[in-house]
Amino acid sequence: MLTIRGHLKTHVVWYTLFFVYTAIAFFNLYKGSVQSPDTATHIKWAKILIGHEFNFLAFYSDVSFPVPPFFYTIPITALAILISTFDEHWVIAFQSLNLVALFFILFLFVKIILHLNVRQWLASLSLLVFFISVDYLLWPRYILTDTLFSATVMFAIYTVIVGTNNRLGYYVLIVCSSFLLLFSRPASPIFIAVFLFFGFLIDLSQRLLIKKTLFFRLGILTFFASTLYSVVLTAYASGAFESSVLEFWQYYNEKGIVIWDRPETNIVYEATYLGIAKLHLLRMVGFFNPFSINFSLLHNVLNGLHLLGCYVVIFALFHYSFTDFEKNNNRAKAIALLSTLIIFVAITTSFFVVDYDWRYRYPIIAPLIMLATLICDNFLNLREPKISHGIGGKVE
Repeated sequence: MLTIRGHLKTHVVWYTLFFVYTAIAFFNLYKGSVQSPDTATHIKWAKILIGHEFNFLAFYSDVSFPVPPFFYTIPITALAILISTFDEHWVIAFQSLNLVALFFILFLFVKIILHLNVRQWLASLSLLVFFISVDYLLWPRYILTDTLFSATVMFAIYTVIVGTNNRLGYYVLIVCSSFLLLFSRPASPIFIAVFLFFGFLIDLSQRLLIKKTLFFRLGILTFFASTLYSVVLTAYASGAFESSVLEFWQYYNEKGIVIWDRPETNIVYEATYLGIAKLHLLRMVGFFNPFSINFSLLHNVLNGLHLLGCYVVIFALFHYSFTDFEKNNNRAKAIALLSTLIIFVAITTSFFVVDYDWRYRYPIIAPLIMLATLICDNFLNLREPKISHGIGGKVE
């Protein structure tokens, strides 16, 4: 009887996944594909790659861009293949690829939380959160690299948390996922650093981060990062050294931009240690901000429901994150990994400027929902002890 109930509950999770995926995919298809200025750049690069007959060295040398083009290798290659194969129908093909990536994200999300033995009803509820996530109702229809990168991030999370029973195979998977990230987006190095740290330095990560004081430690790290950012930029402004990257950052700092193309968030720039640190911290707050006066009422309501809901669960219940560390080391590792990843991405994104539609937050939405789900389930474990059965079939 227990086995039947466990399997039935697991089936409900998969049914929920297909419902949520179908609804999100249909909505994005109904709205139609969208191209942005970045899309035009990517199309240009894809045609350069095609012109060089997929000679990547020639492609890298032929593209002039502040960021090395090898960071875009995988999405540009995919785009070039689609343009070559489908001709004028390549846009439909690319949107279809995005929808495949969307399913991959949801599929791996379910695989991870079931592997970590989360309650079935809570797993289903967490999937429904995707259905009210504006990010997932918006970005999959854009002809951009974001959904593909988000799928790669989820694959890397899967390799670190679930991996394989073979130790060598586990390390190979982590290295492979890191290379996939590296050639997918310029923002990848910080993701790779976190995944390699938790994948290879297991004992060190447990001693440093799998603690109830994790948020306090991440807070200290944020303060240190803001201070370092301030010191480096102040030294650069005084002419101590030259850097094209810092010149890029300084240009936007002097404009007092917190959120790109959201002038209501701008501040008066103060070229002092405190002023620069303040700007960085405001960008970090802005990175997590679910609301904007320029959003529609529905947009703000949906953001409030899923983002603010996740924040409340995480901050209110984080104390219970590592209560069963000895019994469930893998779950504690997952919570530490997800928390660290989210904060590190926020810190590094805020060095520059937060995108006006919060596009750079998109890859950490699924990890954020997963983190809230795991913390909530930990809390319920203390209040309502369950008997573990099967792949995640927690039954009474």
